Amino acid sequence: MFKELVLNRKNGKNFVETLIVFAILIVLSTLLLRFLWNGTLVKHITVLKPVNGFADALLLSLGLSILKCC
Repeated sequence: MFKELVLNRKNGKNFVETLIVFAILIVLSTLLLRFLWNGTLVKHITVLKPVNGFADALLLSLGLSILKCC
């Protein structure tokens, strides 16, 4: 997704559309990750702690997406 964002920066309309889609995907994945983390993982794996705030969930989501890319 980052690669497409960089490649589309020359065309302003495509850049804005790609940036908006990227932001929406990050927010949706953050909310989904927070629900899944608190709803299932914390209940079954005792060493994990619940995610309390949006910022923590966002950082967790970004960290997992970086690990997924590598």
